[in-house]
Amino acid sequence: MSATQLVIARLYEYLEPIDRGERYEDPLHDTLKAAGLGSVTGGGSQLNASGGIDFVDLEIELVNLDDALAATVSALEMAGAPVGSEILHDGEVLREFGTTQCVAIFLDGVSLPDDVYANLDFADVVARLGDAAGPGSYRCFWQGAEETGLFFFGSDAEEMFRRVEPVLSTLPIGQNARVVIRYGKPAFQPRTVQMPRR
Repeated sequence: MSATQLVIARLYEYLEPIDRGERYEDPLHDTLKAAGLGSVTGGGSQLNASGGIDFVDLEIELVNLDDALAATVSALEMAGAPVGSEILHDGEVLREFGTTQCVAIFLDGVSLPDDVYANLDFADVVARLGDAAGPGSYRCFWQGAEETGLFFFGSDAEEMFRRVEPVLSTLPIGQNARVVIRYGKPAFQPRTVQMPRR
């Protein structure tokens, strides 16, 4: 392959390196190679002050910025890329893309009664919230010093939250949870809801 174009696909979501490879890098690489349109050559993550991941980058070599770029965007959207994702070339945004929105639920890990943590069934909490958010909506979690983040994706974050809120309000661990609707970059205009204590 000669005269390739190096582009960066920037995805504004929390995603660990292994998950990044399985969800985006490997399927995209296979799609591009099979069509003779390019390859994925690397990737990375941008950490924030709390140790979470603000966005991930995929380094991609394309044979052109026409058909190969369109195939790249299509493959990433099929994999669930969030709205507001970007294709960057020479530091400029060539295209925004994405089809999903995120509801991020940050569970209080320090200030609830001890029995809430002692009796916590984390897998059950994830399953119940995931059922409410929608099939296949749960992607991953992040463990911080004071919070644990759960990340759910779907086509409409507000609608997901309407379904999740009544479930979260019944869970002991849901008390004082911080919920960010349309979690991601500031352009998503995210809003935060603080769940009440009981």
